[in-house]
Amino acid sequence: MEAFNLEILNPGPILMDLRSQLQAFTVLPNLYLSSSQPNNQPDPSTANQEVNALGIHTAVLPEILQLMGIRSLTLNSMPDLAPLVSLSGDIPSAGSVRDQWRFLTSNAVTQVLQSFFRNCRTIAFNDWSSLAGASDLWNSLLTNVIKPIGKRDLEFIFYLGDPLSKLSFQVDEALDIISDFSLYGQVTFALDEGEAINLWRVLNGVQRDTPVSVQNFLDLKRKYISIFRTMNIARLLIYSTTDAILFTKQEQFILARKKVAPSIEIAADARQHFIEGFSLGLLLQLDMAHCLALGLIVFGSQGELRIHPDQNDLITYINQWSDELQKPETMYLYQ
Repeated sequence: MEAFNLEILNPGPILMDLRSQLQAFTVLPNLYLSSSQPNNQPDPSTANQEVNALGIHTAVLPEILQLMGIRSLTLNSMPDLAPLVSLSGDIPSAGSVRDQWRFLTSNAVTQVLQSFFRNCRTIAFNDWSSLAGASDLWNSLLTNVIKPIGKRDLEFIFYLGDPLSKLSFQVDEALDIISDFSLYGQVTFALDEGEAINLWRVLNGVQRDTPVSVQNFLDLKRKYISIFRTMNIARLLIYSTTDAILFTKQEQFILARKKVAPSIEIAADARQHFIEGFSLGLLLQLDMAHCLALGLIVFGSQGELRIHPDQNDLITYINQWSDELQKPETMYLYQ
Protein backbone atom coordinates (compact mmCIF):
# COMPACT_ATOMS: atom_id res chain seq x y z
CA MET A 1 0.00 0.00 0.00
CA GLU A 2 1.13 3.52 -0.76
CA ALA A 3 3.05 5.51 1.84
CA PHE A 4 0.58 8.41 1.60
CA ASN A 5 3.05 11.27 1.85
CA LEU A 6 0.96 14.42 1.76
CA GLU A 7 1.93 17.10 -0.75
CA ILE A 8 1.33 20.63 0.52
CA LEU A 9 -0.17 22.57 -2.37
CA ASN A 10 0.21 26.28 -2.96
CA PRO A 11 -3.33 27.50 -3.75
CA GLY A 12 -2.02 30.53 -5.67
CA PRO A 13 -1.44 28.97 -9.12
CA ILE A 14 -4.64 26.95 -8.81
CA LEU A 15 -6.66 30.10 -8.10
CA MET A 16 -5.12 31.91 -11.06
CA ASP A 17 -6.01 29.01 -13.36
CA LEU A 18 -9.58 29.00 -12.12
CA ARG A 19 -9.89 32.76 -12.50
CA SER A 20 -8.83 32.46 -16.14
CA GLN A 21 -11.29 29.64 -16.71
CA LEU A 22 -14.12 31.58 -15.10
CA GLN A 23 -13.39 34.57 -17.32
CA ALA A 24 -13.53 32.31 -20.38
CA PHE A 25 -16.57 30.25 -19.40
CA THR A 26 -19.36 29.93 -21.94
CA VAL A 27 -22.77 28.41 -21.45
CA LEU A 28 -22.48 24.62 -21.33
CA PRO A 29 -25.03 22.10 -22.64
CA ASN A 30 -25.27 20.46 -19.22
CA LEU A 31 -27.92 20.76 -16.52
CA TYR A 32 -27.37 20.94 -12.75
CA LEU A 33 -30.35 19.87 -10.65
CA SER A 34 -30.26 20.81 -6.99
CA SER A 35 -32.63 20.53 -4.06
CA SER A 36 -31.66 24.12 -3.19
CA GLN A 37 -32.13 26.77 -5.86
CA PRO A 38 -32.28 30.54 -5.32
CA ASN A 39 -35.72 31.14 -6.76
CA ASN A 40 -37.47 28.06 -5.32
CA GLN A 41 -39.25 27.43 -8.58
CA PRO A 42 -41.75 24.60 -8.02
CA ASP A 43 -41.64 23.13 -11.52
CA PRO A 44 -38.18 22.06 -12.78
CA SER A 45 -39.16 22.42 -16.41
CA THR A 46 -37.01 23.71 -19.25
CA ALA A 47 -38.84 27.03 -19.15
CA ASN A 48 -37.68 27.65 -15.59
CA GLN A 49 -34.02 26.76 -16.04
CA GLU A 50 -31.41 29.43 -15.37
CA VAL A 51 -27.68 29.66 -16.08
CA ASN A 52 -25.39 30.03 -13.07
CA ALA A 53 -22.04 31.80 -12.76
CA LEU A 54 -20.24 28.65 -13.86
CA GLY A 55 -22.01 28.57 -17.21
CA ILE A 56 -24.31 25.65 -16.49
CA HIS A 57 -28.09 25.48 -16.62
CA THR A 58 -29.74 24.94 -13.23
CA ALA A 59 -33.16 23.83 -12.06
CA VAL A 60 -34.84 22.38 -8.99
CA LEU A 61 -34.29 18.67 -8.39
CA PRO A 62 -37.59 16.80 -8.85
CA GLU A 63 -39.19 15.75 -5.59
CA ILE A 64 -38.96 12.04 -6.29
CA LEU A 65 -35.15 12.26 -6.46
CA GLN A 66 -35.03 14.28 -3.25
CA LEU A 67 -37.10 11.57 -1.58
CA MET A 68 -34.39 9.06 -2.52
CA GLY A 69 -31.78 11.05 -0.63
CA ILE A 70 -30.20 12.73 -3.64
CA ARG A 71 -28.88 16.24 -3.06
CA SER A 72 -27.96 17.22 -6.61
CA LEU A 73 -27.24 15.86 -10.08
CA THR A 74 -25.31 16.98 -13.13
CA LEU A 75 -26.56 15.81 -16.51
CA ASN A 76 -24.66 15.53 -19.79
CA SER A 77 -27.41 17.23 -21.79
CA MET A 78 -30.76 18.91 -21.33
CA PRO A 79 -33.31 16.16 -20.58
CA ASP A 80 -37.07 16.04 -20.63
CA LEU A 81 -37.90 16.26 -16.94
CA ALA A 82 -41.64 15.84 -17.45
CA PRO A 83 -41.68 12.11 -16.57
CA LEU A 84 -39.92 12.77 -13.25
CA VAL A 85 -42.15 15.72 -12.47
CA SER A 86 -45.19 13.56 -13.20
CA LEU A 87 -43.93 10.81 -10.88
CA SER A 88 -43.33 13.37 -8.15
CA GLY A 89 -47.02 14.22 -8.27
CA ASP A 90 -47.89 10.56 -7.66
CA ILE A 91 -45.82 10.13 -4.47
CA PRO A 92 -47.96 8.72 -1.62
CA SER A 93 -48.48 10.90 1.43
CA ALA A 94 -45.50 11.43 3.72
CA GLY A 95 -47.21 9.54 6.55
CA SER A 96 -47.24 6.26 4.60
CA VAL A 97 -43.61 5.08 4.61
CA ARG A 98 -44.46 1.58 3.38
CA ASP A 99 -46.51 2.94 0.48
CA GLN A 100 -43.70 5.33 -0.44
CA TRP A 101 -41.18 2.48 -0.48
CA ARG A 102 -43.42 0.37 -2.73
CA PHE A 103 -43.88 3.33 -5.03
CA LEU A 104 -40.16 4.12 -5.27
CA THR A 105 -39.27 0.50 -6.05
CA SER A 106 -42.12 -0.11 -8.50
CA ASN A 107 -41.39 -1.11 -12.09
CA ALA A 108 -42.91 2.09 -13.45
CA VAL A 109 -40.65 4.32 -11.35
CA THR A 110 -37.60 2.14 -11.97
CA GLN A 111 -37.98 2.37 -15.74
CA VAL A 112 -38.23 6.17 -15.65
CA LEU A 113 -35.21 6.41 -13.36
CA GLN A 114 -33.12 4.11 -15.55
CA SER A 115 -33.81 6.27 -18.59
CA PHE A 116 -32.99 9.43 -16.62
CA PHE A 117 -29.75 8.18 -15.04
CA ARG A 118 -28.31 7.19 -18.41
CA ASN A 119 -27.85 10.92 -18.94
CA CYS A 120 -26.22 11.59 -15.55
CA ARG A 121 -22.61 12.57 -14.90
CA THR A 122 -22.42 13.40 -11.17
CA ILE A 123 -24.72 12.31 -8.35
CA ALA A 124 -24.39 13.84 -4.88
CA PHE A 125 -26.23 12.41 -1.89
CA ASN A 126 -27.53 13.89 1.37
CA ASP A 127 -25.81 13.16 4.68
CA TRP A 128 -26.35 9.46 5.38
CA SER A 129 -26.80 9.86 9.14
CA SER A 130 -29.62 12.40 8.80
CA LEU A 131 -31.67 10.52 6.19
CA ALA A 132 -34.04 7.85 7.48
CA GLY A 133 -33.62 4.61 5.54
CA ALA A 134 -30.68 5.96 3.53
CA SER A 135 -28.93 2.58 3.26
CA ASP A 136 -32.04 0.86 1.89
CA LEU A 137 -32.80 3.70 -0.51
CA TRP A 138 -29.28 3.86 -1.91
CA ASN A 139 -28.90 0.09 -2.15
CA SER A 140 -32.17 -0.05 -4.07
CA LEU A 141 -31.02 2.75 -6.38
CA LEU A 142 -27.75 0.93 -7.00
CA THR A 143 -29.32 -2.48 -7.56
CA ASN A 144 -32.41 -1.52 -9.56
CA VAL A 145 -31.26 1.57 -11.47
CA ILE A 146 -27.49 2.13 -11.60
CA LYS A 147 -26.39 -1.47 -12.14
CA PRO A 148 -28.84 -2.36 -14.96
CA ILE A 149 -27.97 0.66 -17.13
CA GLY A 150 -24.33 -0.46 -17.23
CA LYS A 151 -22.65 2.95 -16.97
CA ARG A 152 -19.11 2.99 -15.55
CA ASP A 153 -18.29 6.71 -15.80
CA LEU A 154 -20.50 8.19 -13.07
CA GLU A 155 -19.20 10.41 -10.28
CA PHE A 156 -20.74 9.77 -6.85
CA ILE A 157 -20.36 12.17 -3.92
CA PHE A 158 -21.26 10.91 -0.45
CA TYR A 159 -21.35 12.63 2.94
CA LEU A 160 -21.61 10.40 6.01
CA GLY A 161 -22.64 12.94 8.64
CA ASP A 162 -22.14 12.05 12.31
CA PRO A 163 -21.67 8.26 12.65
CA LEU A 164 -22.13 8.39 16.44
CA SER A 165 -25.86 8.90 15.89
CA LYS A 166 -26.09 5.35 14.48
CA LEU A 167 -25.21 1.83 15.61
CA SER A 168 -21.84 0.45 14.53
CA PHE A 169 -23.34 -2.27 12.31
CA GLN A 170 -25.40 0.39 10.53
CA VAL A 171 -22.24 2.39 9.85
CA ASP A 172 -20.46 -0.71 8.53
CA GLU A 173 -23.41 -1.45 6.25
CA ALA A 174 -23.43 2.12 4.92
CA LEU A 175 -19.70 2.04 4.15
CA ASP A 176 -20.15 -1.24 2.27
CA ILE A 177 -22.99 0.18 0.18
CA ILE A 178 -21.05 3.35 -0.60
CA SER A 179 -18.05 1.25 -1.61
CA ASP A 180 -20.28 -0.84 -3.91
CA PHE A 181 -21.02 2.28 -5.98
CA SER A 182 -17.34 2.19 -7.02
CA LEU A 183 -18.19 -0.61 -9.45
CA TYR A 184 -20.03 1.94 -11.57
CA GLY A 185 -17.86 5.04 -11.33
CA GLN A 186 -15.69 7.14 -9.03
CA VAL A 187 -16.76 7.62 -5.41
CA THR A 188 -15.78 10.72 -3.42
CA PHE A 189 -16.42 10.22 0.30
CA ALA A 190 -16.43 13.48 2.28
CA LEU A 191 -16.19 14.12 6.03
CA ASP A 192 -15.40 17.07 8.21
CA GLU A 193 -12.64 16.62 10.76
CA GLY A 194 -15.03 15.83 13.62
CA GLU A 195 -16.98 13.29 11.56
CA ALA A 196 -13.73 11.62 10.51
CA ILE A 197 -12.56 11.22 14.11
CA ASN A 198 -15.95 9.83 15.11
CA LEU A 199 -15.93 7.39 12.19
CA TRP A 200 -12.48 6.17 13.22
CA ARG A 201 -13.84 5.62 16.75
CA VAL A 202 -16.74 3.55 15.43
CA LEU A 203 -14.53 1.47 13.14
CA ASN A 204 -12.09 0.76 15.95
CA GLY A 205 -14.62 0.05 18.67
CA VAL A 206 -13.80 3.13 20.76
CA GLN A 207 -16.80 3.91 22.96
CA ARG A 208 -18.45 7.30 22.51
CA ASP A 209 -17.84 8.22 26.16
CA THR A 210 -14.11 7.45 25.92
CA PRO A 211 -12.18 10.73 26.04
CA VAL A 212 -9.97 11.46 23.04
CA SER A 213 -6.67 13.22 23.62
CA VAL A 214 -5.64 16.27 21.64
CA GLN A 215 -4.87 15.14 18.09
CA ASN A 216 -1.75 16.38 16.34
CA PHE A 217 -1.50 16.31 12.56
CA LEU A 218 0.30 12.96 12.46
CA ASP A 219 -2.42 11.37 14.65
CA LEU A 220 -5.13 12.70 12.35
CA LYS A 221 -3.31 11.57 9.22
CA ARG A 222 -3.06 8.01 10.55
CA LYS A 223 -6.80 7.99 11.26
CA TYR A 224 -7.63 9.32 7.81
CA ILE A 225 -5.44 6.72 6.09
CA SER A 226 -7.12 4.00 8.14
CA ILE A 227 -10.54 5.14 6.92
CA PHE A 228 -9.38 5.27 3.30
CA ARG A 229 -7.97 1.76 3.50
CA THR A 230 -11.20 0.45 5.02
CA MET A 231 -13.26 1.46 1.98
CA ASN A 232 -13.16 0.75 -1.74
CA ILE A 233 -13.42 4.34 -2.97
CA ALA A 234 -11.57 6.59 -5.39
CA ARG A 235 -11.24 9.59 -3.07
CA LEU A 236 -11.46 10.49 0.60
CA LEU A 237 -11.97 14.20 1.30
CA ILE A 238 -11.56 15.48 4.85
CA TYR A 239 -11.71 19.15 5.72
CA SER A 240 -11.34 21.41 8.71
CA THR A 241 -11.86 25.16 9.03
CA THR A 242 -8.28 25.77 7.83
CA ASP A 243 -7.54 23.15 5.19
CA ALA A 244 -8.82 20.27 3.07
CA ILE A 245 -7.05 16.95 2.60
CA LEU A 246 -7.62 14.58 -0.31
CA PHE A 247 -6.51 10.96 -0.47
CA THR A 248 -6.47 8.88 -3.65
CA LYS A 249 -4.28 5.95 -4.64
CA GLN A 250 -2.45 8.22 -7.08
CA GLU A 251 -2.04 11.40 -5.03
CA GLN A 252 -2.51 12.80 -1.55
CA PHE A 253 -2.43 16.51 -0.86
CA ILE A 254 -3.43 19.21 1.58
CA LEU A 255 -4.84 22.55 0.44
CA ALA A 256 -5.04 25.57 2.73
CA ARG A 257 -8.52 27.11 2.74
CA LYS A 258 -9.64 30.71 2.85
CA LYS A 259 -11.04 31.38 6.30
CA VAL A 260 -14.78 31.99 6.53
CA ALA A 261 -17.10 32.98 9.36
CA PRO A 262 -18.35 30.13 11.58
CA SER A 263 -21.92 30.87 10.50
CA ILE A 264 -20.93 30.13 6.89
CA GLU A 265 -19.06 26.98 7.86
CA ILE A 266 -22.05 25.40 9.61
CA ALA A 267 -24.84 26.78 7.39
CA ALA A 268 -27.48 24.23 6.42
CA ASP A 269 -26.69 24.60 2.72
CA ALA A 270 -22.89 24.86 3.02
CA ARG A 271 -22.27 21.40 1.59
CA GLN A 272 -24.75 22.05 -1.19
CA HIS A 273 -22.76 25.09 -2.28
CA PHE A 274 -19.45 23.23 -2.20
CA ILE A 275 -20.88 20.38 -4.26
CA GLU A 276 -22.05 22.78 -6.97
CA GLY A 277 -18.51 23.95 -7.66
CA PHE A 278 -16.91 20.54 -7.10
CA SER A 279 -19.39 18.87 -9.48
CA LEU A 280 -18.63 21.31 -12.27
CA GLY A 281 -14.92 20.64 -11.79
CA LEU A 282 -15.60 16.93 -12.23
CA LEU A 283 -17.78 17.66 -15.26
CA LEU A 284 -14.95 19.66 -16.86
CA GLN A 285 -12.47 16.91 -15.95
CA LEU A 286 -10.29 19.27 -13.94
CA ASP A 287 -7.69 17.72 -11.67
CA MET A 288 -8.67 17.11 -8.07
CA ALA A 289 -6.92 20.19 -6.68
CA HIS A 290 -8.83 22.45 -9.08
CA CYS A 291 -12.14 20.63 -8.39
CA LEU A 292 -11.63 21.07 -4.66
CA ALA A 293 -10.68 24.74 -4.96
CA LEU A 294 -13.65 25.47 -7.23
CA GLY A 295 -15.97 23.89 -4.69
CA LEU A 296 -14.49 26.03 -1.92
CA ILE A 297 -14.82 29.17 -4.04
CA VAL A 298 -18.54 28.63 -4.71
CA PHE A 299 -19.10 27.63 -1.07
CA GLY A 300 -17.31 30.69 0.31
CA SER A 301 -18.71 33.23 -2.13
CA GLN A 302 -22.31 32.11 -1.75
CA GLY A 303 -21.94 31.87 2.01
CA GLU A 304 -20.65 35.42 2.30
CA LEU A 305 -23.12 36.98 -0.13
CA ARG A 306 -26.13 34.87 0.94
CA ILE A 307 -27.29 34.94 -2.66
CA HIS A 308 -26.31 32.93 -5.71
CA PRO A 309 -23.02 34.51 -6.90
CA ASP A 310 -22.49 35.70 -10.43
CA GLN A 311 -19.25 35.35 -12.37
CA ASN A 312 -17.80 38.60 -11.01
CA ASP A 313 -18.60 37.54 -7.44
CA LEU A 314 -16.61 34.33 -7.87
CA ILE A 315 -13.67 36.20 -9.37
CA THR A 316 -13.78 38.70 -6.49
CA TYR A 317 -13.66 35.82 -4.01
CA ILE A 318 -10.68 34.31 -5.83
CA ASN A 319 -8.87 37.66 -5.65
CA GLN A 320 -9.60 37.94 -1.92
CA TRP A 321 -8.31 34.43 -1.34
CA SER A 322 -5.17 35.21 -3.34
CA ASP A 323 -4.59 38.37 -1.29
CA GLU A 324 -4.98 36.37 1.92
CA LEU A 325 -2.21 34.02 0.77
CA GLN A 326 0.26 36.89 0.85
CA LYS A 327 -0.23 37.49 4.57
CA PRO A 328 2.66 36.21 6.74
CA GLU A 329 0.31 34.22 8.98
CA THR A 330 -0.96 32.31 5.93
CA MET A 331 2.15 31.83 3.81
CA TYR A 332 3.62 29.14 6.08
CA LEU A 333 0.68 26.85 5.27
CA TYR A 334 2.02 26.09 1.80
CA GLN A 335 5.77 26.46 2.22
